[in-house]
Amino acid sequence: MGLLSASIDWDAIGELLWVAPLAGLAVAITYSLMLVGFARAMEARRDGSGGAAGVAYSLLAIVSTAAFLGVVVYGVVIIVKK
Repeated sequence: MGLLSASIDWDAIGELLWVAPLAGLAVAITYSLMLVGFARAMEARRDGSGGAAGVAYSLLAIVSTAAFLGVVVYGVVIIVKK
């Protein structure tokens, strides 16, 4: 029986060292902005002040939700392809 020689792909490990923290930050930041946007928009609506602040926070919530979903879907696609 021969020994199996394992080759280590150092380039892939090096790439993982900067991609993984970047992906984690992207998920955390987009999710946090989504929560802030929804919470502040609901607070503005509840207080009756709505107006420009309510619209701005609603827009923040929608854009950050789309970005969050995009990051998650992109991550799943990468996992499935490899």
